[in-house]
Amino acid sequence: MENKKKWAIGYAVLCILYFAVSVLMPHDRLESRGLEGIGKPSLKLKTEAITDTTELRFEYLPDAQALSQLSFYFTAGTEVLNQGEIEICARDARSGEVLASASYDLADLGEEAFWGVTFENEPVGQAMIVSITGKNIEQGPYIWLNTESETTGSSYEGGQQLERNLIYNAVYRTQVHYVKKPLLTTAMLLLLGALFFLVWRGKGGAGRGADAECQKQKKGGALREKGMALGQAVKRFYEKYKKLLGLGLLLFVTALLFLYVYDVQIRKAMNSTHREVVMKDNSELLPVTAESREMVQYYTTAEKELVGLGVRMDLSENFAGEGTIHAEVYDVTDARKNGVSESGSPAVDGSLLCAADISASTLLDGQYMGLIFDESQKNTRGRTYEIRLEFSEELVDSGLSVVVTPEGYYPENRFFVNGTESENRLSMNAHTYFNLFLKKYFFGVFLLAEFLCAGFYYLTFIRRCRIEKVFLFTILCLGLLYNVMLTPYMTPDESYHIDMTYRHSNTLLGIESAGENKCYKRADDAKLKFTSEPSLENYKNIYDGLFHTVKDGRLVEAEATSTTEASIIVYLPAVFGMTMARLLHLGTVPMLLLARWCSLLFFALMTYWGMKKLPFGKVSLFLLAILPMNLQQCTSFSYDAVLNGVIFLYVCYCIALTYEEREVKPVDMAVMGILAVVMIYGKSGIYLPVALLALLIPAKRFGGKRTRNLAMLCLCLLPVLGFLNKNAVAVNYITTTTEATATVGSSTTAGYTLGYFLSQPLELVRILANTLADKSSFYLMSLAGQKMGWVEIEISEVIPMLFLLLLVLSAMRTKDEPQYVKTGQKWWIALVCAACMGIILAGMLLTWTPRDHISIEGVQGRYFIPFMPAFLLLLRNGRLTWNRSPERGLLYAGLVGQMLTLTYLIKAVLIL
Repeated sequence: MENKKKWAIGYAVLCILYFAVSVLMPHDRLESRGLEGIGKPSLKLKTEAITDTTELRFEYLPDAQALSQLSFYFTAGTEVLNQGEIEICARDARSGEVLASASYDLADLGEEAFWGVTFENEPVGQAMIVSITGKNIEQGPYIWLNTESETTGSSYEGGQQLERNLIYNAVYRTQVHYVKKPLLTTAMLLLLGALFFLVWRGKGGAGRGADAECQKQKKGGALREKGMALGQAVKRFYEKYKKLLGLGLLLFVTALLFLYVYDVQIRKAMNSTHREVVMKDNSELLPVTAESREMVQYYTTAEKELVGLGVRMDLSENFAGEGTIHAEVYDVTDARKNGVSESGSPAVDGSLLCAADISASTLLDGQYMGLIFDESQKNTRGRTYEIRLEFSEELVDSGLSVVVTPEGYYPENRFFVNGTESENRLSMNAHTYFNLFLKKYFFGVFLLAEFLCAGFYYLTFIRRCRIEKVFLFTILCLGLLYNVMLTPYMTPDESYHIDMTYRHSNTLLGIESAGENKCYKRADDAKLKFTSEPSLENYKNIYDGLFHTVKDGRLVEAEATSTTEASIIVYLPAVFGMTMARLLHLGTVPMLLLARWCSLLFFALMTYWGMKKLPFGKVSLFLLAILPMNLQQCTSFSYDAVLNGVIFLYVCYCIALTYEEREVKPVDMAVMGILAVVMIYGKSGIYLPVALLALLIPAKRFGGKRTRNLAMLCLCLLPVLGFLNKNAVAVNYITTTTEATATVGSSTTAGYTLGYFLSQPLELVRILANTLADKSSFYLMSLAGQKMGWVEIEISEVIPMLFLLLLVLSAMRTKDEPQYVKTGQKWWIALVCAACMGIILAGMLLTWTPRDHISIEGVQGRYFIPFMPAFLLLLRNGRLTWNRSPERGLLYAGLVGQMLTLTYLIKAVLIL
């Protein structure tokens, strides 16, 4: 006991030292000023459009602190801005010395953005004048004016002072000493230590005797099993060959599924071409009339390889689809070298690459009419092509139009209409290669699927391994399949998670931050582009770069999503994978895939650990883990892998300690305490109520009520303090926001407030009732995964219905199995799950639902997955039971569901 006291005192001293050092250590903190009153109501007034003749001036006297950044709120309004630059320059008001300057391309503006300057030598209390001018702009953006609050500074437009000040964001760097966070963290550490030492101290002999008896029974059971082993040998020998037939049947069915997908989808995609838009349009149309029956477009390509070109067509509602288009494509590069100019006349000394008569009935509105060459052209960069279109009489004034670019765009490529040069250009795309690589790509997927099926069947039915071992093999193989099927950037918000992972990886490697919307990346990583929607380009990127090492490892400043307070804890597996790949000089593709698989590996290990501890319900946890939606999220950069894995393990600890006849050990409480803290670091701590499941653990597991009550107090306070430490700002925003400042996300759309529902509680009841009526089916389907990716990859509704049915069946017990879960415990579990669901709905109602919407927006079924292991306990009852264990059959059905899911995924992602 004396040694235990010494350890406890030493631990407490370390905690106090941590608190002292944390308080004394200064920290940089960035504070924003100038945004007072900004919200939807404040965005009512803006400056005149900025052009070449406009000069905006902003006079500002900073506070007596280091000014790091100064930016202004630009908006494009309803215009599409593609040309020109905005230049911002900050000068010393007295000497005229340039303090900072920056220029921005209007094509990067989008709808709205904060643009400004960053000060290398941060001025302190130094008066400055900021000038904002346009360059090469005819119609430019606007800057919002603050109509709600009076802010520091004076704004001028054309020399005249404005009545309202520009909306600006002045970011100051200050040195502060934090007390609140170190205090809460120290309290959490003390509680975690108290949790450990209380249970250590309370260890009694009651549990030891039970453990000894249990071990004795296990040994006796082992001896009986050895005695029966010889008698079972012949029977197992016979069963082995019978099961091999089942294995062969499973592999054969999987092969048939892939053969079907290959025949109906992969073969079709292979015969298509990869297309890139090379001359973008602005939805301007050139109708086919008697004056425009003949069109000639010259195009100088930047592509290395070319197999065809495409012209975008527009069809009116009255278009009958009668007539033909005669199209020819010539390579006129040599003719230009011989001094023959482009004039719209027939090609001179040009090589005919394509000649086709295209029926108007085959045209699609808004799509590109493909002109595929007779032979693929290599080394085409810099070569010039002549595209000639002649429309038949039936197409004149028929409602058919070609889509053209705005006047003055792409001046290097000339365009003639009936022999007269036009300022417009045809909107075109380039066919760069045939997608023949898809055959090898998906053959590799097929081989991996066959390996998965063979390994699963062998472990489940031949070796009859424990369910947790089958699970670990199955989910890691499925993770490899999902990794190459749902490529990087295809899961929700993955671009954000990738950039955050890259920033944390830079921190581990000692690379400094590049700023709010920037990140230092390897040149190869910044260059390679993936799309968020399914595209053959994504699969080509993986096919070409899977086994490559990095070629250009120079660090460059790249565009990145904005930074947040997201902790490295929730990204740690992906950060580890990415950092290891960078240290090994792996290319971009293997780096991304390795980091994603590390996330899945962490989830798999957490779930495996929890599954080993469960006294029952292992099949339910298995099926939950391999849900298509859960696999999508956990095989990505999303922190759902960490969050779901941690919560699964925590719930398994609660179930094991509640229903197993063994004492609680100090290490159990220590691990649960850490898990309870980690679970509040993702999704703003919405799963905090899950920590209360620990109250199910009876007092006899602790050796007495006093130890149990003190342990539960510490265990429940830990995540609460962590929540306050991490999410106090978010909670304060929700509770203090008013109707004037409540907006949906980062937009200017008005949102709901807490005060609104406190004054009108019946309105809250109405919205909740509408949500349950309108969205319940969507929540169930999206929990299992009926719409994957950014909800644009649809699979058959049969798949999620199958998985939901399997989950219900897995929750039923066998007749000879104890009931375990009592009625009072079910009420407590239901209350915890309802609390989690209520927090999720309330969070989205107050932060994501526009005012006057009849139901809550933004909630997806995948948000409910973490507490589903506890929710499924409610389905255990004494009436609906199995006569014999269905475990292996349910696992088999789950694998079949995943093979069907992969089939539908391949079909969906290859739709062109």
